[in-house]
Amino acid sequence: MSAKRIAGHALSWAAAQFRDRPAVVFRDRSFSYTQIERRSNQLANALIGLGLRPGERLAVLLNNSVESIDSQFGAEKAAQTYVALNARHTLREQVAILNDAGASVLIAGAEFREMAQQVRHLVPSLRHVIGVGWHDAGVLEFDALLARASDRFPGLEVPADLLLRIAYTSGTTGQPKGVAYSIERWEARLANQFGAMEYGLGIDDAMLHVGPLTHAAGVHLLPCYLRGARNIVADRFDAGQVLEQIASDRITQLMVVPTMLSRLLEALAANPAADVSALRRVHYGTAPTPTSLVHEALQRLGPILRQQYGMTEAVQPLSVLYPHEHLQDGLPSARVASCGRPTVNVDITVRDADGNPLPNGEVGEIALAHRGIGEVAFWRRPDLERESIRDGLYYSGDLGRFDDEGFLYIVGRNKDMMISGGFNVYAREVEDALHAHPAVAEVAVLGLPDAEWGEVVAAFVVRRPGQSGDADALGRHCAGLIAGYKKPRVIEFVDALPRNHAGKVTKNDLRDAYLARHAEGAISK
Repeated sequence: MSAKRIAGHALSWAAAQFRDRPAVVFRDRSFSYTQIERRSNQLANALIGLGLRPGERLAVLLNNSVESIDSQFGAEKAAQTYVALNARHTLREQVAILNDAGASVLIAGAEFREMAQQVRHLVPSLRHVIGVGWHDAGVLEFDALLARASDRFPGLEVPADLLLRIAYTSGTTGQPKGVAYSIERWEARLANQFGAMEYGLGIDDAMLHVGPLTHAAGVHLLPCYLRGARNIVADRFDAGQVLEQIASDRITQLMVVPTMLSRLLEALAANPAADVSALRRVHYGTAPTPTSLVHEALQRLGPILRQQYGMTEAVQPLSVLYPHEHLQDGLPSARVASCGRPTVNVDITVRDADGNPLPNGEVGEIALAHRGIGEVAFWRRPDLERESIRDGLYYSGDLGRFDDEGFLYIVGRNKDMMISGGFNVYAREVEDALHAHPAVAEVAVLGLPDAEWGEVVAAFVVRRPGQSGDADALGRHCAGLIAGYKKPRVIEFVDALPRNHAGKVTKNDLRDAYLARHAEGAISK
């Protein structure tokens, strides 16, 4: 029989520890630990009062706000399985996830009112819709619901294997899949995260959350909350405002995806007098970060960069490149191209197509196992488990290699590896080469079908402001850095790269759009 837990105990414990200290700041409103505790207790009791049983699925369609935190904490205290929806998804995609989850409740912000109204008639399992800042016939209003509920901690006793979350992910290709996290597995993930921390985290810290709390940015929310740090929540990323907030709120922790880091450095270049002295850690990751960008960040911010490699399917983090590992003899280390070494509770191996471990230096699929955490579990998808879990190992789909010191280098995804003229080409290597050109702000490299070569390497490039490099110049640049068969045969300039809500480039969208535009024409050049 599974051990028992008190649902949301750690959240209430933190509130008792830090009481009147500021817990969450959103726009011009500050909420103490006691206030967040009461608000989330009210929501939990309201959900229980609606007749919801432990383990029912509660879906949330909210942008960053204090209500997005209330919903996350309230769902846990009510022993509901929390399902975060991607704010950028279409109605069809939202309905597919809600039906797959069998959601009983949807909490939706006013900006999603029209979508929520349509969803009500397309998801048979949905019994309640709760509107934040709006209501309608048959729709409950969030604040009114809380006002009628008790603010006492419910204290529900539940089994440790109760599902705490279903995290839907599609990565950059394919259909969304639900990754299941029990309470026990979530606790192990959190313990691994604390175990990987080389820095102190406490009441003097303030973390600025500039990405969606429902996705990657939320990784840091709970550790900060449990340590008494302030969570400063932005409703969107604006590089200029981030610099202002770092100075005014004495921000010590910041997490950015590569695009955000690039914009932040551009803002710093335009305003070199900006006060960023409070920053102690800039966490970066979620997508490959060009080494040239890391070098520039080290120059402008100093040795405070920290990279985490992780994935929705696994514990956070899988590996860490610590700040001191970014430098060697005071200069950027070659290791900045890596994502560090595995954390204490994670075993990572690189394997060939037959599942055999490969020696250092050889590229293969990254396979992982958790110590004491259990295997990856998918919601209602035994086919995915059979496909990706073999002999107790989760095959990630990421391609990588180890060096002789145990540092892991990601070279791309399985689907990012191209075979052109019989040679393997890894997207990351080509992207790094292109990023080294001063005209390139962002780039995505992928394979396109070709009758002669099997696949050709294609690059979609966003120029830096004021730069005018052309395809021929980029081709000549690549010729000095990578082998001829790796050079992109197709180079297209675009205004922006398509991204999902987690900030990852959706290469399948680029590929589909290109093929649609060139359906009748040859690709090879």
